[in-house]
Amino acid sequence: VECGICFDDVAKEECVPCKEKGHLFCMDCILQYVESQVFGSGNLGIDRETKKPALEIKCCDGGGCNSGFRDEHLQKALPKKLWEKYSELQTTAQIQRAGLLGNVSTCPKCGYQAELAETQMVFECPVQDCQFSSCKKCGLESHIPLRCEEVVKQNRQDNGRLKIEEALSEAKMRVCPSCKKKFIKSDGCNKMTCACGMKLCYVCNTPLAKGNPYVHFCQTPHCDHSSCGKCKLYTNDEEDDEQAMRDAGLAAKKEYEEDLQKEGGGDITAEVQLDVDQIMHDPSQP
Repeated sequence: VECGICFDDVAKEECVPCKEKGHLFCMDCILQYVESQVFGSGNLGIDRETKKPALEIKCCDGGGCNSGFRDEHLQKALPKKLWEKYSELQTTAQIQRAGLLGNVSTCPKCGYQAELAETQMVFECPVQDCQFSSCKKCGLESHIPLRCEEVVKQNRQDNGRLKIEEALSEAKMRVCPSCKKKFIKSDGCNKMTCACGMKLCYVCNTPLAKGNPYVHFCQTPHCDHSSCGKCKLYTNDEEDDEQAMRDAGLAAKKEYEEDLQKEGGGDITAEVQLDVDQIMHDPSQP
């Protein structure tokens, strides 16, 4: 038979018929059609007869057919994720048609929907395996007595702090460029030799020359290293680690603030206060 969309010849059993007139469309075309409508438009289209939002995907026939498709046929043609999203849009459209949408809340964890009184601000999901309590307004976990904007602000602060703390932890470890093994130094000079044989500088993590690895380090007595551009052969391990951690923390802070800037501009960035030095030296303080 011929597909009504791509006009290719396909086996009849590989087609999806509309309910009323039996117009046939191949599964590939139906999948693309539903995917475009569901994820592209976020709705099921318009019912040609009522001129209202459709309660189901309508026939693709160019002759104006207003029929839908049987659920069992669509479910066979659509991937699980797409079918679930299609079913969700159907439920939303039906609730909207019934005029209940303003009072219906959806559990952000399992998707269960229920009607709530206007004065009820917390949605207690009744699903046995879920039972998640969420704020009806913002969908986050119930946060009474805090306002939604206060919770969002605190979450941004906590997420930024976590990003910096993770960067600090990673910075204390050096990583071999060759085998990717992590290590730290407790004493000795800054010429490190990994178990794999790779020689590298503990200060800047640069691989060293095989012939003369010490050429990387400054050999000038009493040099303050401000202009020689070379690393010290001997340094204080704790100071090295602290500097590496601080540099990593500041880089993580800058990256997080740039992400916030993209999300909502300067106002969001200004309300998040992240002090790298304070996080390093007094991690117990929020």
